[in-house]
Amino acid sequence: MIELYHAFAPLIPVFFLLFIGIVTVFLVLNKTTGHELNSLKRKIHLLLYIGFTVNIAGMLLVTLMPTDYPDRMVQLIPFLSIIETLEYATPRAIFNSIVLNVILFIPFGFFTYILTRRPLFTISLAITVSFTIEVLQYVLPIGRISNIDDVILNTAGGIIGMLCGMLALKTQIVYNILTKGKGK
Repeated sequence: MIELYHAFAPLIPVFFLLFIGIVTVFLVLNKTTGHELNSLKRKIHLLLYIGFTVNIAGMLLVTLMPTDYPDRMVQLIPFLSIIETLEYATPRAIFNSIVLNVILFIPFGFFTYILTRRPLFTISLAITVSFTIEVLQYVLPIGRISNIDDVILNTAGGIIGMLCGMLALKTQIVYNILTKGKGK
């Protein structure tokens, strides 16, 4: 957890402001469109859409934050940087390069699956979003390295999140948490 804090400490205030803004926009839109939060189902859907939107904002914030690295680079050989990282890097670099890329897309896969209940769509969207981020990292002058391994790791995270979503729906864990186990 300390690794996560150190990696993203500068982004916490920005993310907090984004979170407040997103929640405010959703609540205002919900109110102005005449939707009332008068049922548990509507509240759950609103929370899921807020979670999905906050997740997308967080992913873009983390992946498109400029670095001090001046050059644009692209790595298109699958698994090359994963293998090199596992063979030569420190545990901290392994965590930052591999584990965080997987973790980043777990909520995305979870929310996408819960909202759509379509496994192939969830996986396809995870691949598409990850690929788009990598293209933006190359095209924008932000000092990022575009890496096919990031797409692979992000997709793995999306699949893990989707499996968690499937499990949550199958066990009705989301519903039970929100109703505090009281049923309907």
